[in-house]
Amino acid sequence: MIANAVLSIVSSIIGGGLVLAGQFFVKRAEDKRVWLIRLQEAASDLATSYLQEAATVNDRRRAGTDMSRVETATYVVDRQKALGRFRTLPWSSDFEAQRQAMGKTIEGIWRAWDKSDYEFQLAYKSARAAVSEFMAAVGALILREGTHR
Repeated sequence: MIANAVLSIVSSIIGGGLVLAGQFFVKRAEDKRVWLIRLQEAASDLATSYLQEAATVNDRRRAGTDMSRVETATYVVDRQKALGRFRTLPWSSDFEAQRQAMGKTIEGIWRAWDKSDYEFQLAYKSARAAVSEFMAAVGALILREGTHR
């Protein structure tokens, strides 16, 4: 009878420990999933700010608007908010090279404003490609990290 009581107590302790361990790992996996979702959302906001600026510059140039009349303040503010949010998240530093490439290609669009249509469109396509590469890299990390539980 004492052996059964001891066995029951030990079984309860072991069972409780296993439940707590299971909850710990489930919570950890859920936390990681939440961080990955936040990373994807912040990366999308950042990429969108670059795509919007590129599209606006392309549209204004095609419409014959003078470069000095193209509104950029909105993109700068949106981008800084998106960048600030993105940089606070785990794994964000893994994408610094791709993020810088997006910035350089946007600068390239502005530099190409007075060049030929061919050169301008090449710069525009380069900017869109840089954004695609950034999002592909983020997506690859999310898939990789999401499968490692």
